[in-house]
Amino acid sequence: MKSQVAADRLRDLRSVTDAALAYLPLDDLLNELLGRVVGILDADTAAILLLDDDESTLVARAAKGLEEEVERGVRVPVGQGFAGRIAATRQPVQIENLDNAEIVNPILRKRGLRSLLGVPLVVEGGVIGVMHVGTLVERKFSKEDVALLQSAGDRAALAISSRLTERERGLADALQSSLIPPLPELPGLALAGRYLPAASAQLGGDWYDAFQLPDGRLGMAIGDVVGRGFYAAAVMGQLRSGLRAYALDGIAPSEVLGRLSRLLRQLVPGRTATALYLVLDPYGGSLVVSSAGHPPPLVAGDSGPTFVDLPGSAPLGATRHPTYEDRQHPIEPGSTLLLYTDGLVERPGESLDAGLERLRTVIGRGGDELEGLGDSLVDGLLPDGPAQDDAALLLARGLPLTDSLLTRLPADVESIPLIRRLLGRWLREAGATQAEAEDLSLATSEACANAIEHAYGPAAGILEVSASLSLGGEALVAVRDFGNWRQPRGVNRGRGLALMEGLTDAVDVVRGEDGTTVQLSRRLGAEAA
Repeated sequence: MKSQVAADRLRDLRSVTDAALAYLPLDDLLNELLGRVVGILDADTAAILLLDDDESTLVARAAKGLEEEVERGVRVPVGQGFAGRIAATRQPVQIENLDNAEIVNPILRKRGLRSLLGVPLVVEGGVIGVMHVGTLVERKFSKEDVALLQSAGDRAALAISSRLTERERGLADALQSSLIPPLPELPGLALAGRYLPAASAQLGGDWYDAFQLPDGRLGMAIGDVVGRGFYAAAVMGQLRSGLRAYALDGIAPSEVLGRLSRLLRQLVPGRTATALYLVLDPYGGSLVVSSAGHPPPLVAGDSGPTFVDLPGSAPLGATRHPTYEDRQHPIEPGSTLLLYTDGLVERPGESLDAGLERLRTVIGRGGDELEGLGDSLVDGLLPDGPAQDDAALLLARGLPLTDSLLTRLPADVESIPLIRRLLGRWLREAGATQAEAEDLSLATSEACANAIEHAYGPAAGILEVSASLSLGGEALVAVRDFGNWRQPRGVNRGRGLALMEGLTDAVDVVRGEDGTTVQLSRRLGAEAA
């Protein structure tokens, strides 16, 4: 009769589990399961502890009669205490008398429990947690009790795993979207990025980033945190934010990595990561790069694909006092710059050099459009997707400038250095001397600064900068705003116009209902004549 009652109760648990999968949130599902388990085994308490992301700690997630465990967020190291021993051995464990047992969680004794029975929660051969029941009177659990709880635990594990997988998939998508930011849109420059998580994990520690620096150059970074899952992704997010913060101070790439290494040692002692950070001047034709144990960037130009020569270096967090070096490398207009993680090139049982050579071959086949080249790299190097390791890549290419220049940028002082570098490149390609390019770029910067202050003030706005060559050899630059100019504030104002007139041959200010245009002209080649 007793066995029939147990079988009936197990059938009830099976039906509740199956129905709950269709609609119950995870927390409600766990509470429902524990309520049924307490009833089946005539126990006083029940609890479920789930394995944390680091897979070394069990965390109390749901409880009946032991709610304090969940409220306090009790954590039990795997291998220690009652629940920790179950997770480590993957075998049921029962304790008839807690007075004679090693108990890590003091709440169990505080609650007055005398006996415990626990089983592992196993899915596809891997432990995801522990479920246990307890009684306030001393009790020897029978083999039937053990089998019953294990059967309930197996069904609970499947339900929990399904709910965790569904939730983690949504969290992974949201987290990955936030950690891989959109690439900036800059005139005369194309950017493309790819992130491919390994087939065995939704999230990993690979990342990339690109952002405009205060001096108008472009910061580019890529890295790989050891490990997978949400924990590695969280560390990756902290490193990405830290690198950006250090880089915006305008310090050298080697110093950025040095600070980042110290940050990692402080945040997560014992964790390491590789990273590469460079500063690209797409309008000046050069880059400065430093690496922390990361594969070298590749530059593909008219002379073929070439890896930037970098010295050996330690990963971030590996040593207390790391030393990183800066290396300069020229990059011609139209060349492609590639940053990547080792998941793109490494293969089991193969040397890294073989993977790098394969990368050189694939990128050497070229591609007129940068997004298409990114797809070709993924298809050529990872036709079946990354299996064991994540992969990420970041591409940049300076675009050729046409005979006339036209760009729109936010009416913000941060746009001025970018405008100066872009216009300087266009002027040099148009035949201007270095001095002529500097004078006209400075005059244009002053016109932009005036528009930002007088046309928009603190409000958001747009600057339109255009440049062309006249038939007579004059460089014609126009700075247009779409705001309403205000009267100058303070004294000793109005010197900007005088500066522009001193740097150019002519300045013309045209005001209209839809904004103001400042036209600058300078004859090129007059100095040489």
